[in-house]
Amino acid sequence: MTDPFALPAFIVGLTGLAIAIVGAITGIVSLWWQIRTRRRGAHNVRVTVTAALPIPPFGDADWQVCVSPANIGATPVAITGWGLEMPKKRGTLVQTEFSPFSDNLPHMLQPGTSINLFWPQDHVRLAIQTHASDLTASQLRAFVRLGTGETVYAKGTGVPV
Repeated sequence: MTDPFALPAFIVGLTGLAIAIVGAITGIVSLWWQIRTRRRGAHNVRVTVTAALPIPPFGDADWQVCVSPANIGATPVAITGWGLEMPKKRGTLVQTEFSPFSDNLPHMLQPGTSINLFWPQDHVRLAIQTHASDLTASQLRAFVRLGTGETVYAKGTGVPV
């Protein structure tokens, strides 16, 4: 004779297994999302360096080194300074004459925004010749300083001059 409670017990067991699998998948997805948003919430700034030719409303256009910090995090971050770092802990080259095209510092960089910081290429070449004549522009690395005291560097070395 067969047990009349065998089929209902099997269905209840199968339902419990399905609920456990859904719960495990949901837990894994939740953990992944928490890790992703936590990492995004930190100060996360990406620095790029390019050559730019901003066109002024008057006068001649001049090629400039453009350092662009972009806030890819979820919280605002202050940009307090920037410059070019020489290799082997030899120090930094910092701009003393500000380009009229640059955004003013300090600047509060909101999430999802970026700013452009310009330095005329002629002035960069002069700074290299004056302070580090044995170096080339390809050995320099652009950086920005955050309000937290942290320094964020461009991904690779080299400055377009």
